Amino acid sequence: MSRTAEDVLEFDRLRELLRGQTTCAPGRRAIDALAFSTGRAALDAAFALIAEAIAYRRDGSELGFSSLADPEPWLAELEAPAAVLTPPMLLAAASLADTVAWLRETFRDSLRHTAGKFPRLTARADAIADLRPLGAAIRRAVLPNGEISDDASPELKRIRGSMGRTRETVQKTLERILRARGGEAGEDYVTLRNDRFVIPVRAAERRQVQGVVHAASATGQTVFVEPFETIELNNKLVQLAEDEAVEIARILEELTGRLRANRGPLRFAAAAIAELDSVFARARFAREFNCTLPEFTGDASLEMPSLELKDARHPVLADTLRAHGRDIVPITLALGGPSATPGTTAETVLVISGPNTGGKTVVLKTVGLAVLAAQSGIPVAAEAARLPLVDRVLVDIGDEQSIAADLSTFSAHILNVRAMLEEATPQSLVLVDELGTGTAPEEGAALAVALLDEFRARGCLTLATTHHNRLKTYASTTKGVLNAAVEFDEINLRPTYRLMVGVPGGSSGIDIAQRLGLPAHVIDRARAQLSPEAHEAAALIAYLHRSRDELEALKREATRAAHELAEEKNRLQTEWTDRQRTRLKELEHQFAQTLEKHEKEVARAIEGVKDRELRAQMEKQTHRKLVKARGEAREEADAATVAHLSESQADLGISAGQPLKPVAQSDLVPGARVRVRGLPTPVTLRRRDDTSAEVEAGPLRMKVALTDITAVVEKEPPAKPALPRGVTVRTQPAAEPVGEEINLIGCTVEEATRRVDKFLDQAALAGSSQVRLIHGHGTGALRRGLAEFLKTHPLVESIRAEADDRGGTAITVVELKE
Repeated sequence: MSRTAEDVLEFDRLRELLRGQTTCAPGRRAIDALAFSTGRAALDAAFALIAEAIAYRRDGSELGFSSLADPEPWLAELEAPAAVLTPPMLLAAASLADTVAWLRETFRDSLRHTAGKFPRLTARADAIADLRPLGAAIRRAVLPNGEISDDASPELKRIRGSMGRTRETVQKTLERILRARGGEAGEDYVTLRNDRFVIPVRAAERRQVQGVVHAASATGQTVFVEPFETIELNNKLVQLAEDEAVEIARILEELTGRLRANRGPLRFAAAAIAELDSVFARARFAREFNCTLPEFTGDASLEMPSLELKDARHPVLADTLRAHGRDIVPITLALGGPSATPGTTAETVLVISGPNTGGKTVVLKTVGLAVLAAQSGIPVAAEAARLPLVDRVLVDIGDEQSIAADLSTFSAHILNVRAMLEEATPQSLVLVDELGTGTAPEEGAALAVALLDEFRARGCLTLATTHHNRLKTYASTTKGVLNAAVEFDEINLRPTYRLMVGVPGGSSGIDIAQRLGLPAHVIDRARAQLSPEAHEAAALIAYLHRSRDELEALKREATRAAHELAEEKNRLQTEWTDRQRTRLKELEHQFAQTLEKHEKEVARAIEGVKDRELRAQMEKQTHRKLVKARGEAREEADAATVAHLSESQADLGISAGQPLKPVAQSDLVPGARVRVRGLPTPVTLRRRDDTSAEVEAGPLRMKVALTDITAVVEKEPPAKPALPRGVTVRTQPAAEPVGEEINLIGCTVEEATRRVDKFLDQAALAGSSQVRLIHGHGTGALRRGLAEFLKTHPLVESIRAEADDRGGTAITVVELKE
């Protein structure tokens, strides 16, 4: 029987990796239940939930259910109408109730502190019923060791109290008998036989104690006697024990009945926890394997699906290599979708060639597993993944020969391909390894071309590996078919496992044989046997590979040069801005000094006038003229400044680089931030008339023509509406929010200490006694830097790490002084 696509692509081993990220048995079962789906809505919902889990963990929080006992055994027991749960099962049910209470409280706190940042996770937690009454009832009745508590019911407490008193009376009576007999050492104790209190008596002295013999020692020298005086008391104890058993059975039945009555909410709670645990397991998997959440390019009814993977990896292979200290080589490819060039056919078939052990089959498995994972709600091990919703993944990889079924390798492949043709649709993904092998090369190549052409005609996304030169030629000359190669290092004679799309690959069989140690004369004889056409084809492929490498090197160099050019441009613009700012300050200072000198000279001249009335009149006139002259001088200076900036900026070719909104006269209101032609930064508009406006740039105020205002960057926010009577608003002037915690993830130590200093001042003014600093784990440098800063802070009483279930060492709790 042929293996399924999941078997061939090692989907079960992917599940194993995910199971290792779970924290409870229900979560592991939820991972096992993940299956291939074509439902777009369900997949989008699953990945939206995973995205929230990733963000939740990125904020320094974690969600796990390691303390939850597996609920499946006792939930299954509840299905039987007459079944009564045992105390351990009841404790497991209480564990579920406790976990639900903790989960609801966790997201209630999260809702308060994150302003609804995780709505889907919070909704999952809120949808679970409050099971605390059930948990409390069980904890009250069943002790942690599984025994039934005396407080489980008033009747049980009465029975056990009576048992205790009766037991004490029996023991005292027997001890009195022992003292009266004055027995030898070793015979002066009270013990139990057949659940009845007895005393040891030598067999020779049996007749000295009137009573019932219940047992004898191994030697027969001692018998255990129940005196007649204690028979009634022992009988009473037996009866009380039976009453106790009946009452315990009643209590267990009652608790079981309460659970059975809430079977629906209990099952829902277990399923919700299983889902959340599997979601967070997938989030942890995404972090560990640098996965991305796939973007689906359409639904399963698309006429032309597309598949794009960037730096994709096979996670199972990556895990195996990592255990040996090696890194996997990622692959990048694009297939299908609308053609980038109008009038050309979209490429839906990829023919991969190259040496054995070069990674051709790994490419097929990586693509296939990426699609299976995405359509099973699992993050894809890639930097980016745009995938179609395929209706099925059809795979023929590996040797399917069977002696029992009288199938050769070729026959097995043909039967697999026939089955694939019967199922293939335009929405299918087809993966075929070594197509056309196992028979004569000419016939195998012809058959392979015919099969690929059939898959291409049906519109399937198809990836096939081959060693046949005819298939490479087919890919080079057929519309919609693309060549690809796994790279081979001709210098070191070993594969690099890099996938190069757009060029065919050489088999390099002789080179590999040489590396593996075949004698040199055999290698030389083999090369001599190659036809001239084979030599030419190998030389052409080598040339194509060299050309591609050169183009990639040029592309990398161009990217590096563009990056350096952008950095240099930013540096020049910053230097120019700093120089102009310094020059403007100098001009402003010189202008102020000139005005001050002129006013002093005028004042000295006026003081020389002796006539008081004339001097007063001259002072008034001079003041008016000075004000007018100062304004004119200011306008001339500002105009000169604008002209200078405009010329300097034009010389540098500096542009704002910021998207601006078109100017509307209604937007030119006092307080608006506007762009003025020639000025490098926005300025504030203070007033305007029909033709000009007065703007403010730092200490400068100047008049500019309305036509020189090129854009409005931002406007001052509108005035707040009046509040109803009796309503007041307290504003917080500081930039940091006042609350119980502050998120510092991503800050440097210097930035964090500055923000924390302000935050602690605000918290102290608000009367807070405790705050939380969220800094994450990272390298620990931020946590240590904050700890050093807080040790000497005058407002801090003490610091400690948060509890493990609330963030642990990712959060520092600060106690403030009163």
